[in-house]
Amino acid sequence: TDTCFMSVIELSVKKHHREMDYNYFEFENLPTEIIFKILDYVPYKDLSIISMVSRTFYLLATDPLLWKSYEVCYPTEPEKLISILNLNRFRKLETLHLFQGRTCSDVRMSSQQTCDIFESLENIELNLLTIQHFDLTSVSSSQLARVLCNIKSVSFNHAVKISDEQVVTIIEDMPKHGNMKAFQVEELDFSKVERKSLSRAVNSLNSFNSYYCDFSPGQFEEIFEEMAVKTNLKDLSLFNKEDLEKISPTTISKAFNNLERLYVGQCRLSAEQMFGIFIEMSQKSNLTKINLVFKDSFPYLLSSIPSDVLSKSLNSLQEIVLPFFKLSSTQMKDTLEGVAASTSNVKHLDLGANIVPDVSLDVLKKVMFKLEPNEFKFNLQGKILEIYEETILSLRQELMEKEVKQVALRVEQVKLKAESKIVRSKIVNVLTENKLLKSFLMSSDLSKVKLVLGRLAGRVQVKIVKRSKFSSSYRFSAKSRIVKKSNVFVKMKYLSNSHVCKL
Repeated sequence: TDTCFMSVIELSVKKHHREMDYNYFEFENLPTEIIFKILDYVPYKDLSIISMVSRTFYLLATDPLLWKSYEVCYPTEPEKLISILNLNRFRKLETLHLFQGRTCSDVRMSSQQTCDIFESLENIELNLLTIQHFDLTSVSSSQLARVLCNIKSVSFNHAVKISDEQVVTIIEDMPKHGNMKAFQVEELDFSKVERKSLSRAVNSLNSFNSYYCDFSPGQFEEIFEEMAVKTNLKDLSLFNKEDLEKISPTTISKAFNNLERLYVGQCRLSAEQMFGIFIEMSQKSNLTKINLVFKDSFPYLLSSIPSDVLSKSLNSLQEIVLPFFKLSSTQMKDTLEGVAASTSNVKHLDLGANIVPDVSLDVLKKVMFKLEPNEFKFNLQGKILEIYEETILSLRQELMEKEVKQVALRVEQVKLKAESKIVRSKIVNVLTENKLLKSFLMSSDLSKVKLVLGRLAGRVQVKIVKRSKFSSSYRFSAKSRIVKKSNVFVKMKYLSNSHVCKL
């Protein structure tokens, strides 16, 4: 087991001799690739112990590929950090976070130590460097640019102190080296950088995120003009940039639609720019994710966009975040119906507090099935529950009405049965009182029949009818030698107060 193996190694280190058991020699004789694969699962603390077993294990356990995911713990004393970075095992270190601290209790670092750290970083193939609460002014502009431009992703987080000269050098060298792909900056001043240099640098990246940064007039216009024609940029985030309204709608719409991911927060765009962006998006766009997180204005920025154009634009995306924009009922309905369609690519949708319109339950279910959980999805769930409640109430009301009608019909049925019973009883009485009525009816003596029935004129209406010669019954009785029927019959109605009974 791993525990037994580590115990053997620790015992060997303590004894400091080369007396190894048979199992060790078997392990050491394995192919290097297999040993390396096994060591890849061993924690870093145990790798340090293994590296002291022998020269062979030292070379294996300190291979830079095994230590590339190592995370330097903070706070770390500057001298210790420098010694760590100078070790050959960290030559392929992927991630490093530099942090000096904000208080007196945090790590103190001299200017020379800062320079030594960046000198060590020149020999490391970093993929990600984040810097926060750090003073870079002691590092030469050329060395800082050389280190940063060879790192794939650089992030200047909060409170990074850097000179204008250093910023200019970094921006100018960025397109030359071409190794940096992502640059995230916060509270950085770019106003001293030449417009074309900044435009080339930004458009040479794959990702550029700017938060509370300062730019001179015209810098962004130059960036977007180049971005609208040709750019490597796929991911753009702009936060707290107020002068975007000055860029022409045509330029900004083409520039934004050449990207794949767009985030605009606490900025201002005009209605003409928004119209151009969504019109371009409905025709030709590389965008897959759009986050427009800033307050709407009045008249509403999206009100001039036709609902079908807006729906087509949004349903070509995978992620939509428009939490503060007001959409009309028609725009909301067309958008949701578009999301429910099989052709929609939307997986994440956030339309803020917009009222969910009256759409079919089937549409809402399909939208719910597609979307990832968020607050807007909860609003859709609320609308579905509301529809269910309304349906239940409607069914209950309909059931109550049917029950009331059924009770009324039962009462009427009982009343009709009682009246029918009375009518039958009266008919029986009439027939009982006139015992000769049956014989009279079967007789052909019409005068006698009229005389008897005349007595019942107040209660009985009588009509004496002669059979037609053309009727089948008349022809049969005329030809038959056995059956002899009268060719006269009587139609009689018995009248009660509310019903008529035919006999």
